[in-house]
Amino acid sequence: MIILVAACLIECVARAAVGKLGLEHQARVLSKWSIRIMHILGMQWTVIGRPPEHGLIVCNHLSYLDILVFIAAGCPAFVAKQEVRSWPGIGRVAAICGTIFIDRTRRSSTNAVRSQMEEALAAGRRMVLFPEGTSSDGSKVLPFHSSLFESAVNARAPITAAMIAYSISEGHPGTDVCYWGDMTMIPHLLKMLYKGTVTATLKFSSDSAQFTSRKEAAQTMQREVERLRESAGIAAASASQVAGKVTA
Repeated sequence: MIILVAACLIECVARAAVGKLGLEHQARVLSKWSIRIMHILGMQWTVIGRPPEHGLIVCNHLSYLDILVFIAAGCPAFVAKQEVRSWPGIGRVAAICGTIFIDRTRRSSTNAVRSQMEEALAAGRRMVLFPEGTSSDGSKVLPFHSSLFESAVNARAPITAAMIAYSISEGHPGTDVCYWGDMTMIPHLLKMLYKGTVTATLKFSSDSAQFTSRKEAAQTMQREVERLRESAGIAAASASQVAGKVTA
C-alpha cells in the first residue's frame, strides 16, 4: 500500500508540474489510486445514490477505510481529526486531498477550521465532514457536534447526509473493521486482512438542505443519517453482491 501511495504522490506532483491538477483532475487521480488500494486490501464496495455537486456531506464515521471509500466515490476533500494525518498511507492520501485537519483539544483550531471550511464551501467545493467527532463500532450514530455546521450555514451551502456501513466475511464488523477506542492501526489492519473480505456500502441521501441554524442542521442531518442507516440492512444485503458498482 505504501508503494501505491508513493505512486499517487508522484502522479499528483507530475500533473501539477504541467498544470493538470485542477479539482476535477485531482478527484480522478485520487479516485483511481484509492480504488487500487482497496483492491490490494481485497475490499468490495458499492456506492448507492450520487454525491452532490457541491456543499457539505455529513456521514457517520467508522474506520480509516471511510476516507478511501469516499475518495473512490469522487469526494476527496475532508474535515478530519488531527490524528488522521499520522495514519500510515491513509494520512498521506488525506493530505493530498486537501483535507482540513482539526485539533479538537484546541478551541482556536476549531475557529480556524470553520473559517477554512466556509471559504471552501463558498467557492463551490464539496467537503466531507464526520460530525460525530470520532469513529465508533457502528452500533449507533453518535451525537453530531454542531460547531462545524456553522460554516455551511454562513456560506449558505447545501448539506447532504450519507451513511457508511461495513460487513466482513469472517468476523464482526464492529470489532474487525470499525476502528475506535484504544485500537492501534497496524495490528487492526493486519487482523482485518486475516479475517476475510470486507464489503463497504456508502449511501447518499437524495435530498440536500440549507439551514439558518447550526443546531437545527446538526439535529436534522443526524436524523437523516440514522434513517439511511436503518434502511442499510436491505441496501447492504443487495449491494454486497457487486464490487465497485455505483447505483442511482
